[in-house]
Amino acid sequence: MTKRKKARVYSEVFKLQVLTDYYSHGDTLGSLGRKWNVDPISISQWTKRWPVDSKSLSLSSDIISSYRMEHPDTKLSHDEILQKRICDLEHALDLEKLRSRAFEKMIEIAEAEEGISILKKGGAKQ
Repeated sequence: MTKRKKARVYSEVFKLQVLTDYYSHGDTLGSLGRKWNVDPISISQWTKRWPVDSKSLSLSSDIISSYRMEHPDTKLSHDEILQKRICDLEHALDLEKLRSRAFEKMIEIAEAEEGISILKKGGAKQ
């Protein structure tokens, strides 16, 4: 039978100190784990709970931006994800409006050249 290690419990203040050190100095999780005597997997889990822009950490904007430059794969905050989604949708809407206008213009040109009505006329159905 193998013995299970007893789970270590860390205070929230300690976790935030470790994360502040991690985000500020850019050390690897392994080296940070050795420095603070903490399992690197625990630190990884803490980074998911308290991302770099977390209010609890109260890091300066310089530290946040430098961390994001070094780690471009870092997950965006919920607000940033929503803002990006809004921009993407607005761009898609602009493209569809442009496409629709191009089809309308194409129909106008075809009607003028052929002398026939292409668009379906709205009216009472019989």
